[in-house]
Amino acid sequence: MPITEAFSESLQTHPLYTWAVLGIVVLGIVSFFLLLFISAPYGRHLRPGWGPTINATALWVIMEAPSPISFAVVYFASDNAFETVPLILCGMYMLHYVYRSFIYPFRMRGGHKEKPILTGALAFAFNAANGSTNAFAITELAPHLLSTNWLTSWQFIVGIVLFTSGYLINQHSDAILRNLRKPGESGYKVPHGGFYRWVTSPNYLGEIVEWIGFAFAAWTVPAWVFAWFTATNLVPRAFSNHRWYQEHFSDYPKNRRIIIPFVL
Repeated sequence: MPITEAFSESLQTHPLYTWAVLGIVVLGIVSFFLLLFISAPYGRHLRPGWGPTINATALWVIMEAPSPISFAVVYFASDNAFETVPLILCGMYMLHYVYRSFIYPFRMRGGHKEKPILTGALAFAFNAANGSTNAFAITELAPHLLSTNWLTSWQFIVGIVLFTSGYLINQHSDAILRNLRKPGESGYKVPHGGFYRWVTSPNYLGEIVEWIGFAFAAWTVPAWVFAWFTATNLVPRAFSNHRWYQEHFSDYPKNRRIIIPFVL
């Protein structure tokens, strides 16, 4: 079926779902080009001029929580919620987002700082749309996921390997960042060890690999759109981080790449 016909049919049968997925695609394109020229105002890039701010930890929870909550609400409303493959995919999604929403904010350094409400509002909208569309597609629009035969498909196997690898890279890289400063210390340091031997932003690399893996395992449009959005959002931010380290640390490793070891 041609893309235009498929889109028209989806728009007629599931209009809210279709517009939400299309909105994420457009948001990914816009954010990619904006972030190439404007550093997102968070952490080391935080600066005035982005409107009202609130506590970073509180805002992080508020903006990330819609993802697991919307996913769970839509997912468990389906009659297919307890099928084997959808349950595994649900577990993968929740493994990342329950931690990212309710544990990580209280472990991250600098949680006492302020963060612009504007960025939190945009993330809130994205996470609500992303969680609900992925859950709906997994349970209602992907008949291949209702058979346990999918567990032995090359897509699912590749997806599990990539998701697990990306998750471990992301977690290990975050742990290195958290432990850079001792209690009471302030300021920034150059991270070393793990994938930091090769790239400036291995935490971003891990997250991109993670969601590409999820997309392979689910093999649905929203999962691939999510992987696309993750890359368009994090790659420009990795460039900003790399420039910042080079500008602030004269001894920053010259052979360290930005986000892909030995390549980029």
